[in-house]
Amino acid sequence: LALLFAETERLRCGQRLLADRLFEVLLVQLLRWLLDHSGAVGASGGLMNGLAHPKLARALTAVHERPSADWTLESMANVAGMSRSAFASKFKTQVGVTPGDYLLQWRILVAQSRLKAGATIKSVSEELGYASAASFSRAFSHAIGVSPRKWLHKEANPQNAS
Repeated sequence: LALLFAETERLRCGQRLLADRLFEVLLVQLLRWLLDHSGAVGASGGLMNGLAHPKLARALTAVHERPSADWTLESMANVAGMSRSAFASKFKTQVGVTPGDYLLQWRILVAQSRLKAGATIKSVSEELGYASAASFSRAFSHAIGVSPRKWLHKEANPQNAS
C-alpha cells in the first residue's frame, strides 16, 4: 500500500502504468489472503471456499477454463485427485451446491455473457458443448426459468419485464 500511495502522490513518467500494476498486485494479494482465511471472514460457501481447498481448486479452475468439456462427476474428481464420493461430498460442503449444479450455473453465466455480446443461441450452445441449441435452451430454461430468447428480450427491454 505504501508503494501504491507513494506512486500516486507525485506526477512522474510511467506513474499511471506503475500504479495500475501495483493495484493489480494488491488485488491478487487480497484474493490470496481471502482464500487462505475464508473461515475467518465468515465465508460459508461458494466459489471462494472451493478455491481455498487445494484439490477442489484444481477442478474449479479446470471447469472455468473449459466449460464446454464433457464434464462428469468422475472427470472433475479425477482433476481434483479425489474419489467421486469424496469429491462430491467435499464440493457440496465447501461450495454449497453439487458439482453438476455448479457446472450448470457456470455455463449459464458464460452463456448470458456471450448472448449479451450478440452471439447467437446456436453458437453459444456449440461453444459450451451442448449437443444442440434445443438442449442448451432446455438447460437455460431450467436454470433461469425462461428461454434464452425470452431472457434476451427482458435484458434488452427491462422496463417491459414483469
